[in-house]
Amino acid sequence: MNKVRGSVPVKEVSKPSPAELVRVNIEVEKETRQHWRMEAIKRGLSLKELIQQAMESHIK
Repeated sequence: MNKVRGSVPVKEVSKPSPAELVRVNIEVEKETRQHWRMEAIKRGLSLKELIQQAMESHIK
């Protein structure tokens, strides 16, 4: 059976440790960042999630 108890914080357990994370910094115009942020809000995402999804779809 592939069920997980509701009390198990699967998202927390599956997150990479901070040691595995790296920061990517890019410079964009203020208006571009605002546009991306508004689009993320419309989709119910964080700006980070929006950028990650866009990059993943672009490189596949």
